[in-house]
Amino acid sequence: MSAAVAAAAVMLGAAAPMAEAARARDAGTAVAVSAEAVSAEAVSAEAVSAEAVSAVASGPAADPAAGPVGAVVADGASELSFTAADVRDLIQRIKADGGADTAQIAQFEAYAKYLEGKGAARFGWSTIVRKLVVAGFRHGGTWLGKVLKHVSPKAGRYASKYGNKIADAIDAVENWGEHALTLALVKSGLPYDVANDLAKAIIIVAA
Repeated sequence: MSAAVAAAAVMLGAAAPMAEAARARDAGTAVAVSAEAVSAEAVSAEAVSAEAVSAVASGPAADPAAGPVGAVVADGASELSFTAADVRDLIQRIKADGGADTAQIAQFEAYAKYLEGKGAARFGWSTIVRKLVVAGFRHGGTWLGKVLKHVSPKAGRYASKYGNKIADAIDAVENWGEHALTLALVKSGLPYDVANDLAKAIIIVAA
């Protein structure tokens, strides 16, 4: 074998491992890039999943034209609470509407006297307040008028038009809470934003 041929053979023999190494490096790079792409997709999927969970938890987006959803003031308990005058106004409306449940009216009268400082506190007033809230939506009156000032205009329109439906829905809820009342009102046919706004107002009064 000539010296030139021998040298060429040596060079080809050295080049083969180098080419193999280059291919291995390229394959490793491709694998790494693929792994990064998969990781990026996984992160993106997690982000989408988190957004979906958040959307379900917070409910559907509000209609900007509907007014300020959740407009109930945080410190509105004193403004929205029943006064003795509110209770007596409601009693008169119940009687005028032909719903003179004598036992319930007696409870309402006792609560009005308590609010005036003429009666002692007793266990069960919270139940009476819930009955007053239900009656307030069903019969209207000064108390409901105060509530409607603290909810969105859209919620106010629904409360004025569908008072009986709202009363029936909340009366059927055993344990009152914002979520439970909102769910009951949505099931009765109210839009989510209206249901949640009214539920917030109710809980301020009857928590």
